[in-house]
Amino acid sequence: MSSDPEDDALSWEGDDALDARRTSPRPQKQHDIASPVDKQADAMAPASIDAQVVASDVDVSATDATDEDDAYQGTGTAALVGLGILGGIYLLYTVGWFLGGAGMQAKAMFMLPAPLYLASLWIAILAPGLWFASALVLTRGAKTWVRFTALIVGALLLVPWPFVVAGGGAAL
Repeated sequence: MSSDPEDDALSWEGDDALDARRTSPRPQKQHDIASPVDKQADAMAPASIDAQVVASDVDVSATDATDEDDAYQGTGTAALVGLGILGGIYLLYTVGWFLGGAGMQAKAMFMLPAPLYLASLWIAILAPGLWFASALVLTRGAKTWVRFTALIVGALLLVPWPFVVAGGGAAL
């Protein structure tokens, strides 16, 4: 522990152990560890087999490096902010479909029976949330631009027109 209070403020209890684990060499892979029997067999094997073994070891290590590069990096900050904004838009669409549909209910009863109108109203109310959830689930492994394309297409298709056109559906 250092005696300087400024150094104490910049450290956390246990930092030394964490740094030691980070700097320690990585354990060898199973194919890198050779037993005495393997060493004896390698000494008696012809040179062509040694070349094949070395080539196969190089291929394995090359594929290991590419697997680490292809690992999921996580969602960036900008993507999370964009998802939050689009989620808010979909939430507003849900409220808009509820208010617009409720405002149109008295006028729509002339064309549709009440059970059909209520069923279509609930489908319209649930559609934005279902689109948002399904777009997130179905594009989980896809690139970020594919996810945002699906969400933007949904935002364009699911505009609550009764609320937008008639200010809550009262004029329709």
